[in-house]
Amino acid sequence: MADIYNLYVGEGGLDSVDFDSAPATTFAAGASSGDLVGFGFAASQRYTLVLRPETTAGLETPDISARTEFVTDADTEWTGLRPDPIQSLTAKVVADGAIRLTWYHRIFDGATPDDFEVNYGTTPSATGNTEVVTYSGTHRYTVSIDPGNENTHWFPIVARTAGLDSDPVRTLGVTPDDTAPDAPTATATTTWQPLQQ
Repeated sequence: MADIYNLYVGEGGLDSVDFDSAPATTFAAGASSGDLVGFGFAASQRYTLVLRPETTAGLETPDISARTEFVTDADTEWTGLRPDPIQSLTAKVVADGAIRLTWYHRIFDGATPDDFEVNYGTTPSATGNTEVVTYSGTHRYTVSIDPGNENTHWFPIVARTAGLDSDPVRTLGVTPDDTAPDAPTATATTTWQPLQQ
């Protein structure tokens, strides 16, 4: 059981948090909030804050009890909650060289997105082409994209709201196939025969 929680702050994502340095501050177990005034947050930056538990023996576990990210604006004010990233992204090559992307979105502790921005291109940064899918609640989303050639493409997707993007989720490189056949269609013929007595 933890007696205190150590707060670590990194400028950037989780990989920017230095757990080998001294914590920025500590909070007593049972505290439900803390003051971050005077931490010297810079303008127009993204920060990750992580709480890790520590016992009375001074042992800090590697577990993360809580994690949050926030972005500051040009006046070093908090810009608001970012949407949660998408989950379970899959890419499937379908007929005529199109690629079908499917993902799921659920709100955990982020903002409700307005839409999803699907970027695609022939490099892992995937710039140059964009599709927008409107957010319509918690469910599975699907979009088919015809990149127009048989080069390998990458597809990062972000959930967006009020100028704030979630972390991108990317596919591995996907290569369309213009010779892929259409999906088969199933047909059924019913026959019946009267019962004989």
